[in-house]
Amino acid sequence: MLWKVPGGNGYSSIAVANNRAITLVQRDKKEWVVALDAANGKELWATEIAPGFKNSYGDGPRSTPTIEGKFVYVQSVSGPVVCLEVEKGNVIWKKDLLKEFQSKNIPWGLSASPLIDGDLLFVLPGESGGVVALNKKDGSVVWKTAKDKAAYATPVAVTAAGQRQIIFFTAVGLLAVAAKDGKELWRVAWPTEYDVNICTPLIIGTKMFVASGEHVGCVMFDLTTIPPKVIWESKGNKGVLTTYWANAVYQDGYLYGLSGEFDKKIHLHCVDANNGKLMWSKNDFGKGAMTLAQGHLFMTTKKGDVVLVSANPKIYQETGRVKLLGENRTVPTLSNRRLYVRDLEFIYCLDVAAK
Repeated sequence: MLWKVPGGNGYSSIAVANNRAITLVQRDKKEWVVALDAANGKELWATEIAPGFKNSYGDGPRSTPTIEGKFVYVQSVSGPVVCLEVEKGNVIWKKDLLKEFQSKNIPWGLSASPLIDGDLLFVLPGESGGVVALNKKDGSVVWKTAKDKAAYATPVAVTAAGQRQIIFFTAVGLLAVAAKDGKELWRVAWPTEYDVNICTPLIIGTKMFVASGEHVGCVMFDLTTIPPKVIWESKGNKGVLTTYWANAVYQDGYLYGLSGEFDKKIHLHCVDANNGKLMWSKNDFGKGAMTLAQGHLFMTTKKGDVVLVSANPKIYQETGRVKLLGENRTVPTLSNRRLYVRDLEFIYCLDVAAK
């Protein structure tokens, strides 16, 4: 451990750039953007953006800051999208999505991280706001389309079928629009009980892996056609990789992900991305989240373990585990051979460089 400093409540991951480690926290019944010195953990600035958020499944912010150049863009759990200076945390612009689009918050709070593509910032404004592109420089609305209720997944950008597409995973399914003007390109219905489409679609070249819990399962799509074609699917109670709220990762032809329902045992699976065949399963691994780098899964568990697992399609191979954190659901961040993790109270920086 290089350093450990007070953080705050919430589940936002830590974005690292320009020697800044930036995240969202809840303190004193308010939501804050906090910037730390990535090298030593010293708090450089904290900017309040919204009132605190209480929820029966966890209080505080959900989304992760997006850093581009001198600016950081954040999505509050309760509505505001804010652009701030990375250096000092001054607010450049602020737009409350729920007020702007006369929408209501979704049951477990706005969770999608802002997506930047070119000069546009893509967001999902709640229950009736549809999908929106903002001008990243001033927050003005460039286009708005559809009336989809938001779910909890972050949108993704891909160039496929000759077009730049922005793919949103809303409460009713997958919606792809043209990046430049919001023209609807295709839809795939994806109903999920409680509208909990949580995991961000995983782009793999011109393929896309999509999964949800609540006994929905997973599908691998081919994005070279409009609408996309199904390459393989594994739906229902026995879905091969039912990622409920922890995103899967991909390396060298294989998917790695935590599979299982919210109130059931969670297993770590390795799946052949070409055909959906299960390669191995580590039963009852538990709830957690992961980041992939250099052939390893850097994982945190809800119970507080930090775990290192080899991304080996032949066998489950755990190479390190330490009990470190309190309860958390936050994806670890790797930067400059350091691992940034957090729980509901502290932010930690770990040296994971090979000696």
